[in-house]
Amino acid sequence: MNSKNNPDTEYYPLVSIVTPSYNAMPYIRDNIESVHSQDYPNIEHIVIDGGSSNGTRDLLGTYPHLVWISEPDRGQSHALNKGFRRARGEIIGWLNADDTYRPGAVAHAVLYFQEHPEADIVYTDVQVINENDQPVRLVIGEPFLLDTLLFKNIVKQPTVFMRRTVVDQSAGVREDLHYVMDHEFWLLACLSFNLHYIPGTIFANFRFCKGTKSHDRSSAFHREWAKVLDTFQDHPDLDENAQMKVKLAKHRAWRQYYLSRMAQSSNNREYFEMISNFIKALSCERRSLFQGDVWFLLLRALVKPRIRSLDERSTP
Repeated sequence: MNSKNNPDTEYYPLVSIVTPSYNAMPYIRDNIESVHSQDYPNIEHIVIDGGSSNGTRDLLGTYPHLVWISEPDRGQSHALNKGFRRARGEIIGWLNADDTYRPGAVAHAVLYFQEHPEADIVYTDVQVINENDQPVRLVIGEPFLLDTLLFKNIVKQPTVFMRRTVVDQSAGVREDLHYVMDHEFWLLACLSFNLHYIPGTIFANFRFCKGTKSHDRSSAFHREWAKVLDTFQDHPDLDENAQMKVKLAKHRAWRQYYLSRMAQSSNNREYFEMISNFIKALSCERRSLFQGDVWFLLLRALVKPRIRSLDERSTP
């Protein structure tokens, strides 16, 4: 735990940062340093490693300030919940091993909570970076609205800080989810807690590159989200209008799933599968018939084989 100059806990409440990790080298070093270098004096950083075999455990042992364990687990969600249970802070952050905090993020979050006692969860814009820590694009957040959250994850997880009550009064993240556990957590949290977006602020860097789930498994995200909405549609706190919006969002998620599968089928030259997924996408949301991006995707998929064929014939 960072405890610089014996901080007064009335002004510097303990902040717990939870990092789930598995074979996270080489990025986890930057993750740890970004937390340790914060200018806030009262932080505990908890790393829950899933029994890595690529040197992560050895690295963790070189940081005496860390609270960490390394043992087999049932995946990222299970590791995260173990970290939440160990956290002692009044405020909790969740920073995956690939991601990093920006300077001053923790102090800014604590100050915001002190000035806005009605806020339970805060989030900001996020800077996307590549494997070389180079900025790729800035993703601007949005003020929280349930209607928007149903269709896209507007809460940028690396930037989130939440009061301890949010974790204590929930069951943590769903351990059967592997891709949208954060999205589902915000969905349920918004029924009981206040989520605040802080505009014009960047708390964290989100790493997007080959080898990360966000890069390699896009179709899995859409499929899992559709299944989450299928369950959420019958939530007792939703009125009839909200249930209809959830139903529409579910159809949209399945549409996106089949379109992403269609693109994968095209890349693998599985053309029957490609057409099948295209038809399934249209059946999920008939308005797709009138959306140019859907037809452009199909045209590109059909043209690519022709271009490849010509290239292969011209190769000596």
